[in-house]
Amino acid sequence: MNHYRAMISLASIFLLMRMGSGAFTSVAFAPPLQSSNCCQEADDAHLRQQRRGVRAKCQELRYRSQLGPSGQRLSVSIPLFATPTSKQLARQLYEENLMPPTEDDIIDSHESNQEHEVQPTHIHGRYDENEMTPLESEFRSLMSTFLTYSERDIRSLTSTSNRYVNYINQQQIQKRNSLSEPHQHRQTQKTHKAQKRTKEAGIRYRALFDGVQSGALEPAVLRSFSVLFEDYLPIRLAGRRIYKYLGSVMDEVRLERQGEIARAQEICISSASNVVDGANVDIEYAHDVWDTLVDESMLTEDSLNTNDTKGQPQEVGVLSLSQLMHLGVDVVLIDMNLVKDHNDFLTRFKCAVSQEDAYTGHTQENTENLEMTFVSFVRMLYGSWPSIDAQNETKPSGMSAALLQRLERLALDSRQCRVNGKDTSAALASKAIHSGSNVTCKKRQRNSDRFDEYVAAFKVWEDKFVGGHTTDHPSRRLDILRGCFSGARDARVVAALKIVYMDYAALRLAGDLIFKLMSKIAG
Repeated sequence: MNHYRAMISLASIFLLMRMGSGAFTSVAFAPPLQSSNCCQEADDAHLRQQRRGVRAKCQELRYRSQLGPSGQRLSVSIPLFATPTSKQLARQLYEENLMPPTEDDIIDSHESNQEHEVQPTHIHGRYDENEMTPLESEFRSLMSTFLTYSERDIRSLTSTSNRYVNYINQQQIQKRNSLSEPHQHRQTQKTHKAQKRTKEAGIRYRALFDGVQSGALEPAVLRSFSVLFEDYLPIRLAGRRIYKYLGSVMDEVRLERQGEIARAQEICISSASNVVDGANVDIEYAHDVWDTLVDESMLTEDSLNTNDTKGQPQEVGVLSLSQLMHLGVDVVLIDMNLVKDHNDFLTRFKCAVSQEDAYTGHTQENTENLEMTFVSFVRMLYGSWPSIDAQNETKPSGMSAALLQRLERLALDSRQCRVNGKDTSAALASKAIHSGSNVTCKKRQRNSDRFDEYVAAFKVWEDKFVGGHTTDHPSRRLDILRGCFSGARDARVVAALKIVYMDYAALRLAGDLIFKLMSKIAG
């Protein structure tokens, strides 16, 4: 008897779910009747609220089942007195996603928008416009994280050195040990095991971060990425993995920049008074100028091919003597009477590099072409301030600002004449195609050419598609296609997707399949 009652209860609950979801069965759910009775209006509002709750629960079951769409409308019949499984409910919900909106969905959508005084632009039958699925909410959270990274953070991917990732942590441990009593246990130095980020990898990371940020600010691209993340399990898994990895890379880069700033501030004691909101203005500005010089050096020289460096990957965040001279740094210092001549510049360069290498314990293998970090660069520039300030009776901060502005203007003027307004990140990403060995370059070039063909095809399809073209394909796939059109016009998005397409085999296969699917929709 108890078993019979339980079966009746389960059947009643499932019947309510079938009636509440609207699209699960062929039973027509009539729209609420117009009445002046307040109780009737309250009951109608309560019933619509129940339908929203049932729909949200079913959506959670769908996404927990990890069921990706197959491109065809599915129809699964479940016996009335059987308890539905999560997979069956997920398939039913997927059928609902592909069906046109019902009259009741439209009424709910209009009432929801009237409450918020917003005119509806598109009516979706999938779920209420003011709600997001769990996977969509997760995706928006991932994208919002990328928007928190500043321009300094992203430029630091190519301008900071791995040598200073543990500097602040080591200084704090040494300070605590110096204050502790001799008989007390001294804390050991727990260093963060940093990844050896090469110059080539830094360029690729920078293109990815810039592209994700640009795509997050473009509604059509953001919607396209969101649909792909929700509906395609391989893309979702790969996206989570890439997000976690890039987050760890950015954490290390921030530690590197903080370590370089702290170390440079110890060297430039005279500028310690120029602090605003806890940041040393002179040192921060000096690092910004260093970022500009590093960018200009990478744009002007074809120095990413490992065949030219005896097969050794190049360190990120350093500049060699030849690169500094190519940029004209020695000329600026001579013009400002900071060094006497070229030989004096060479002496100061070697002295600054050797002193800082001795402090950090770093050994350079190529002694013929030494490389300096930002800290060595600051040591070289500020080493001449005391004598000059004594002659001119000027503050060190004023003299340093004049020099830094001169160096920054030198690099920016050179870039303006050569790049013609092209985005720096996109220009660096195009150079990364030819980085590495000859075999790697050939493979990347082949994938790059194929990706360029895809981008060109989307531009052709957009001209044919935008003029009122209609299709019977599901709206979610149209969202993907519109995002492809918008992304193909953004240089940063194209550069980031090209890096992903060239370097990640799984996502390259997914990109090929998506292109074939979009080609069928575009006709």
